[in-house]
Amino acid sequence: MEEHVITVKIRTKGEECELDDGQIKEWYEKNISKLFDPEYGTPEITVELERRKLS
Repeated sequence: MEEHVITVKIRTKGEECELDDGQIKEWYEKNISKLFDPEYGTPEITVELERRKLS
C-alpha cells in the first residue's frame, strides 16, 4: 500500500464570484472527487482558497 499526495494549483480569473469561500471549497471538493474511481480508494481532498480583487 502507498499514499500519494498531489498538489494542484488552479487559477481562475473573471467576474466576481457570488459564492462564499465555503461554497467554493465545497464545489471543488465535490467535483474533483468525481474524477476518482472508488475501486482504487476514496480520495481525501483538501481545498485551500485565496481570493484577491484584481485591478
